Amino acid sequence: MTRIGLTLDEHFDLRVKPRAGADPAFHEAAQEERDRMFPMATAAASQHLRSRGYDCRPAILDALVRQGVVTPSQPDAWTQADVDAAADHLEEAGILTPYAAMCMALGCRYADFLRPLREAAERESAKYGRPVRPDDQLFVMHRVPPRENTPAVISFTLCDDIRERLERGEEV
Repeated sequence: MTRIGLTLDEHFDLRVKPRAGADPAFHEAAQEERDRMFPMATAAASQHLRSRGYDCRPAILDALVRQGVVTPSQPDAWTQADVDAAADHLEEAGILTPYAAMCMALGCRYADFLRPLREAAERESAKYGRPVRPDDQLFVMHRVPPRENTPAVISFTLCDDIRERLERGEEV
């Protein structure tokens, strides 16, 4: 089975790492943030897992501990191994956020949705000389359906009204 949710590395690259062209100091700060991510409190681990595409609340993590699926060495201190074990369980159980579930239905991984969205935002930001958020509400999503052993291919173009606003010099 292909993983739908993000791995820790994909999460870092797509959610934490600064966009292309950012000040190198931002890149260093992001790496430092990654280095000190763990251990996490239960609420932070839950939020982190949600950002990776898993529909996880603190109560779910508490239940996974009670069931022995994950056994953090300290209460309310989730290591990277603990969080990844929880992600593996949530993946196997199909407990996904709506966007990750959409990706599964479309025949792609969540990273295959987020990466082209981020690239489209960077492309349009460079084109118009102002920041364009990697927000799917600003773009039209295009999908080439999956074929035999290849996943779907997702791409994005600006919505016409957003393009017109950017051409007029308006913020979006």
